[in-house]
Amino acid sequence: MGEEGSYYERLNHEHGEMNVSGSNQEQESRYRDAFIKNLTVVLLGIVINYINGSMVHTFHREEVLRANPRYVLFIHLVVNDMIQLFITISLFICTFVFFTINVSVCCLLMTAAVFTTQNTPLNLATMAVECYVAVCLPLRYATVCTLRRAHLAIGLMWATSALTVLPDFFILLAT
Repeated sequence: MGEEGSYYERLNHEHGEMNVSGSNQEQESRYRDAFIKNLTVVLLGIVINYINGSMVHTFHREEVLRANPRYVLFIHLVVNDMIQLFITISLFICTFVFFTINVSVCCLLMTAAVFTTQNTPLNLATMAVECYVAVCLPLRYATVCTLRRAHLAIGLMWATSALTVLPDFFILLAT
């Protein structure tokens, strides 16, 4: 009877060691997968932001592009997407690096992320209206679509995004 007890103890001990080493292998595999995911996301983000940055650089270098409302709206969309990509990648990495994050930092990042997320469809809609005017009203295009109106439209996009986000932000600060 003593031998049977020792046999079961040895069996449980051997399986326990196997489970521990198996869980270590699973944990290493999870860390490796998380590292590969993070590396892929960061590298793709860097490549995309580099391409977008080169477009912004070209825009600022050429006077012809800066004088056209179509390109002003487009470059606003590109810069908006660069900000959004940077913030979302930063938040993605923070989920793997930190267990907790300061509420004020999180609120700041989330507010900027929501601003840029809401600006994208507004910018695309404004660009669609600009194209509609260019195609359907070609003789009035120069008077309707001006640089001043493009900048005004960009300001209205940010104001509209702020009106939807800031009440939540102030409620959060109050609580």
